[in-house]
Amino acid sequence: MNDEPNHLYLSRAEVRELVELFREIPDLAEDLAIARTRQAKLGSRGDYRMRRRPSEQPLPYNPAAARAADHLHAVLVGWVRLVCEQRGLGYTSSTTTAGLSRWLDKNLIALAMTPGVESASREIGEAVRAATRVVCPPAVEVNLDPSMIDQARSRRLNASGIATLAKELGDEYRNLTVRRVQTLRDAGKIAPVPGPWAPDWPEMFVAGEVLDQHLAHPRRSRRKAASAARSRAA
Repeated sequence: MNDEPNHLYLSRAEVRELVELFREIPDLAEDLAIARTRQAKLGSRGDYRMRRRPSEQPLPYNPAAARAADHLHAVLVGWVRLVCEQRGLGYTSSTTTAGLSRWLDKNLIALAMTPGVESASREIGEAVRAATRVVCPPAVEVNLDPSMIDQARSRRLNASGIATLAKELGDEYRNLTVRRVQTLRDAGKIAPVPGPWAPDWPEMFVAGEVLDQHLAHPRRSRRKAASAARSRAA
Protein backbone atom coordinates (compact mmCIF):
# COMPACT_ATOMS: atom_id res chain seq x y z
CA MET A 1 0.00 0.00 0.00
CA ASN A 2 1.24 3.51 -0.71
CA ASP A 3 1.25 6.50 1.60
CA GLU A 4 -2.20 7.75 0.64
CA PRO A 5 -4.83 8.01 3.42
CA ASN A 6 -8.34 6.54 3.53
CA HIS A 7 -7.19 3.05 2.49
CA LEU A 8 -6.63 3.95 -1.15
CA TYR A 9 -4.25 1.77 -3.10
CA LEU A 10 -3.56 4.54 -5.63
CA SER A 11 -1.72 7.83 -5.37
CA ARG A 12 -3.42 11.10 -6.28
CA ALA A 13 -1.40 11.20 -9.49
CA GLU A 14 -2.59 7.72 -10.45
CA VAL A 15 -6.20 8.69 -9.70
CA ARG A 16 -5.89 11.76 -11.94
CA GLU A 17 -4.37 9.65 -14.69
CA LEU A 18 -7.25 7.18 -14.52
CA VAL A 19 -9.80 9.99 -14.64
CA GLU A 20 -8.22 11.29 -17.84
CA LEU A 21 -8.13 7.81 -19.35
CA PHE A 22 -11.73 6.96 -18.51
CA ARG A 23 -12.98 10.24 -19.97
CA GLU A 24 -10.94 9.75 -23.14
CA ILE A 25 -12.13 6.21 -23.79
CA PRO A 26 -15.73 6.87 -25.02
CA ASP A 27 -14.52 9.00 -27.94
CA LEU A 28 -11.67 6.58 -28.58
CA ALA A 29 -14.11 3.67 -28.69
CA GLU A 30 -16.19 5.53 -31.28
CA ASP A 31 -13.09 6.18 -33.40
CA LEU A 32 -12.14 2.52 -33.16
CA ALA A 33 -15.60 1.46 -34.30
CA ILE A 34 -15.28 3.69 -37.36
CA ALA A 35 -11.80 2.39 -38.13
CA ARG A 36 -12.95 -1.17 -37.57
CA THR A 37 -15.84 -1.08 -40.03
CA ARG A 38 -14.96 1.68 -42.49
CA GLN A 39 -11.34 1.15 -43.39
CA ALA A 40 -10.15 3.44 -46.18
CA LYS A 41 -10.48 2.05 -49.70
CA LEU A 42 -7.71 1.91 -52.25
CA GLY A 43 -10.00 3.98 -54.41
CA SER A 44 -12.55 6.61 -53.37
CA ARG A 45 -16.20 7.20 -53.99
CA GLY A 46 -15.30 10.84 -54.60
CA ASP A 47 -13.18 9.76 -57.55
CA TYR A 48 -16.27 9.50 -59.70
CA ARG A 49 -14.44 10.10 -62.94
CA MET A 50 -12.11 7.16 -62.53
CA ARG A 51 -12.89 3.70 -63.84
CA ARG A 52 -13.00 1.43 -60.79
CA ARG A 53 -10.71 -1.57 -60.91
CA PRO A 54 -11.69 -4.88 -59.25
CA SER A 55 -8.99 -4.33 -56.59
CA GLU A 56 -10.52 -1.02 -55.48
CA GLN A 57 -12.96 -2.54 -53.02
CA PRO A 58 -13.43 -1.59 -49.37
CA LEU A 59 -12.02 -4.07 -46.92
CA PRO A 60 -14.69 -5.54 -44.63
CA TYR A 61 -12.90 -4.44 -41.47
CA ASN A 62 -9.60 -3.25 -40.08
CA PRO A 63 -7.98 -6.15 -38.17
CA ALA A 64 -5.68 -3.86 -36.17
CA ALA A 65 -8.62 -1.74 -35.02
CA ALA A 66 -10.60 -4.86 -34.17
CA ARG A 67 -7.76 -6.23 -32.02
CA ALA A 68 -7.22 -2.91 -30.26
CA ALA A 69 -10.94 -2.48 -29.58
CA ASP A 70 -11.34 -6.02 -28.25
CA HIS A 71 -8.27 -5.69 -26.02
CA LEU A 72 -9.41 -2.35 -24.58
CA HIS A 73 -12.85 -3.78 -23.89
CA ALA A 74 -11.40 -6.90 -22.23
CA VAL A 75 -9.14 -4.80 -19.99
CA LEU A 76 -12.07 -2.68 -18.78
CA VAL A 77 -14.23 -5.77 -18.22
CA GLY A 78 -11.49 -7.24 -16.04
CA TRP A 79 -11.30 -4.18 -13.81
CA VAL A 80 -15.07 -3.83 -13.55
CA ARG A 81 -15.34 -7.47 -12.54
CA LEU A 82 -12.63 -7.08 -9.91
CA VAL A 83 -14.29 -4.04 -8.36
CA CYS A 84 -17.70 -5.70 -8.30
CA GLU A 85 -16.32 -8.87 -6.72
CA GLN A 86 -14.09 -7.14 -4.15
CA ARG A 87 -16.47 -4.32 -3.21
CA GLY A 88 -19.74 -6.26 -3.43
CA LEU A 89 -21.20 -4.08 -6.18
CA GLY A 90 -23.63 -5.00 -8.92
CA TYR A 91 -23.20 -3.92 -12.51
CA THR A 92 -26.29 -2.71 -14.38
CA SER A 93 -24.77 -0.22 -16.82
CA SER A 94 -24.06 -0.60 -20.52
CA THR A 95 -21.63 -3.35 -21.43
CA THR A 96 -20.09 -1.31 -24.24
CA THR A 97 -16.53 -0.06 -23.90
CA ALA A 98 -17.82 3.47 -23.37
CA GLY A 99 -20.29 2.25 -20.73
CA LEU A 100 -17.59 0.33 -18.86
CA SER A 101 -15.27 3.34 -18.79
CA ARG A 102 -18.05 5.64 -17.54
CA TRP A 103 -18.92 3.17 -14.79
CA LEU A 104 -15.28 2.97 -13.67
CA ASP A 105 -15.05 6.76 -13.72
CA LYS A 106 -18.19 7.02 -11.59
CA ASN A 107 -16.93 4.34 -9.19
CA LEU A 108 -13.34 5.53 -9.12
CA ILE A 109 -13.09 5.57 -5.32
CA ALA A 110 -14.31 1.99 -5.12
CA LEU A 111 -11.70 1.08 -7.73
CA ALA A 112 -8.96 2.89 -5.79
CA MET A 113 -9.93 1.00 -2.62
CA THR A 114 -9.74 -2.39 -4.34
CA PRO A 115 -6.67 -4.55 -3.58
CA GLY A 116 -4.63 -5.21 -6.70
CA VAL A 117 -5.57 -1.95 -8.37
CA GLU A 118 -1.96 -0.73 -8.39
CA SER A 119 -1.48 -1.90 -11.99
CA ALA A 120 -4.72 -0.36 -13.30
CA SER A 121 -3.28 2.89 -14.65
CA ARG A 122 -0.45 1.05 -16.41
CA GLU A 123 -2.66 -1.66 -17.93
CA ILE A 124 -5.48 0.65 -19.00
CA GLY A 125 -3.01 3.27 -20.22
CA GLU A 126 -1.22 0.73 -22.41
CA ALA A 127 -4.52 -0.40 -23.93
CA VAL A 128 -5.55 3.20 -24.62
CA ARG A 129 -2.20 4.07 -26.19
CA ALA A 130 -2.30 0.98 -28.39
CA ALA A 131 -5.79 1.92 -29.59
CA THR A 132 -4.75 5.53 -30.18
CA ARG A 133 -1.87 4.40 -32.38
CA VAL A 134 -4.39 2.59 -34.59
CA VAL A 135 -6.77 5.53 -35.07
CA CYS A 136 -4.02 8.20 -35.08
CA PRO A 137 -0.87 6.62 -36.50
CA PRO A 138 2.32 8.53 -35.75
CA ALA A 139 3.55 10.75 -38.53
CA VAL A 140 6.30 9.31 -40.68
CA GLU A 141 9.23 11.63 -41.26
CA VAL A 142 9.79 12.16 -44.96
CA ASN A 143 13.01 13.62 -46.39
CA LEU A 144 12.61 14.74 -49.99
CA ASP A 145 14.94 16.37 -52.47
CA PRO A 146 13.68 19.98 -52.93
CA SER A 147 14.30 19.75 -56.68
CA MET A 148 12.00 16.73 -56.87
CA ILE A 149 9.28 18.67 -55.04
CA ASP A 150 9.62 21.58 -57.49
CA GLN A 151 9.28 19.18 -60.42
CA ALA A 152 6.24 17.52 -58.85
CA ARG A 153 4.55 20.90 -58.23
CA SER A 154 4.68 21.79 -61.91
CA ARG A 155 3.12 18.55 -63.09
CA ARG A 156 -0.44 18.30 -64.35
CA LEU A 157 -2.22 15.46 -62.61
CA ASN A 158 -5.74 14.23 -62.13
CA ALA A 159 -7.21 13.95 -58.64
CA SER A 160 -6.06 10.37 -58.20
CA GLY A 161 -2.52 11.28 -59.22
CA ILE A 162 -2.43 14.21 -56.80
CA ALA A 163 -3.66 12.00 -53.95
CA THR A 164 -0.91 9.50 -54.75
CA LEU A 165 1.69 12.28 -54.82
CA ALA A 166 0.43 13.64 -51.49
CA LYS A 167 1.18 10.33 -49.77
CA GLU A 168 4.87 10.89 -50.56
CA LEU A 169 5.01 14.45 -49.24
CA GLY A 170 4.70 13.96 -45.50
CA ASP A 171 2.15 14.36 -42.76
CA GLU A 172 0.82 17.82 -43.68
CA TYR A 173 -0.55 16.38 -46.93
CA ARG A 174 -1.84 13.08 -45.60
CA ASN A 175 -5.48 14.26 -45.83
CA LEU A 176 -5.12 15.41 -49.44
CA THR A 177 -7.29 12.67 -50.89
CA VAL A 178 -9.27 12.43 -54.13
CA ARG A 179 -12.33 13.62 -52.25
CA ARG A 180 -10.40 16.54 -50.81
CA VAL A 181 -9.30 17.60 -54.31
CA GLN A 182 -12.93 17.50 -55.45
CA THR A 183 -14.00 19.53 -52.40
CA LEU A 184 -11.43 22.23 -53.19
CA ARG A 185 -12.62 22.26 -56.80
CA ASP A 186 -16.29 22.55 -55.86
CA ALA A 187 -15.44 25.42 -53.48
CA GLY A 188 -13.69 27.32 -56.28
CA LYS A 189 -10.29 27.12 -54.60
CA ILE A 190 -8.73 25.29 -57.54
CA ALA A 191 -9.66 25.00 -61.20
CA PRO A 192 -8.78 22.34 -63.77
CA VAL A 193 -6.35 23.26 -66.49
CA PRO A 194 -7.94 23.86 -69.93
CA GLY A 195 -8.44 20.84 -72.19
CA PRO A 196 -9.34 19.80 -74.72
CA TRP A 197 -10.21 16.51 -73.08
CA ALA A 198 -12.44 13.67 -74.07
CA PRO A 199 -15.79 13.81 -72.19
CA ASP A 200 -14.96 10.81 -70.03
CA TRP A 201 -11.39 11.85 -69.18
CA PRO A 202 -10.63 13.04 -65.66
CA GLU A 203 -9.91 16.71 -65.06
CA MET A 204 -6.27 17.73 -64.71
CA PHE A 205 -4.88 20.17 -62.15
CA VAL A 206 -1.52 21.82 -61.57
CA ALA A 207 -0.25 19.85 -58.57
CA GLY A 208 1.41 22.81 -56.88
CA GLU A 209 -1.80 24.86 -56.89
CA VAL A 210 -3.70 22.02 -55.26
CA LEU A 211 -1.00 21.51 -52.61
CA ASP A 212 -1.00 25.22 -51.76
CA GLN A 213 -4.78 25.50 -51.51
CA HIS A 214 -4.98 22.36 -49.40
CA LEU A 215 -2.74 24.03 -46.80
CA ALA A 216 -4.35 27.47 -47.18
CA HIS A 217 -7.83 26.12 -46.40
CA PRO A 218 -7.53 23.52 -43.60
CA ARG A 219 -10.28 20.97 -43.47
CA ARG A 220 -12.45 21.14 -40.36
CA SER A 221 -12.96 17.87 -38.55
CA ARG A 222 -16.48 16.49 -38.32
CA ARG A 223 -16.38 16.76 -34.56
CA LYS A 224 -15.36 20.44 -34.60
CA ALA A 225 -17.93 21.25 -37.25
CA ALA A 226 -20.69 19.56 -35.26
CA SER A 227 -19.62 21.41 -32.12
CA ALA A 228 -19.68 24.75 -33.94
CA ALA A 229 -23.13 23.99 -35.33
CA ARG A 230 -24.44 23.20 -31.87
CA SER A 231 -22.96 26.44 -30.50
CA ARG A 232 -24.67 28.48 -33.20
CA ALA A 233 -27.98 26.77 -32.51
CA ALA A 234 -27.76 27.37 -28.75
